[in-house]
Amino acid sequence: MLLGVFGPWQIIAILTLLVVPVIILIAVFSSRAKHKAKAETLDSVRHQDNRKDETKYDKLDKLNKLRESGALTDEEFEAEKKKILNQSL
Repeated sequence: MLLGVFGPWQIIAILTLLVVPVIILIAVFSSRAKHKAKAETLDSVRHQDNRKDETKYDKLDKLNKLRESGALTDEEFEAEKKKILNQSL
């Protein structure tokens, strides 16, 4: 039915103009959600630094669990680990 009104190149152009932006928007918003969740987990670990009853080993254990779950990369884990170890000196 569409081929009677539009040619194949016109259909490709229309799909490209409609479908590609939707895919890009989905990718951007899902990426934002992932980074926001990661930032919230790091903030929770940093806020726990203020508690005196928690040892540096407890903090490192929680940080390691975040890394194992995939919420933190190895580089982020190492940076946060250095902060925790330097604070206790």
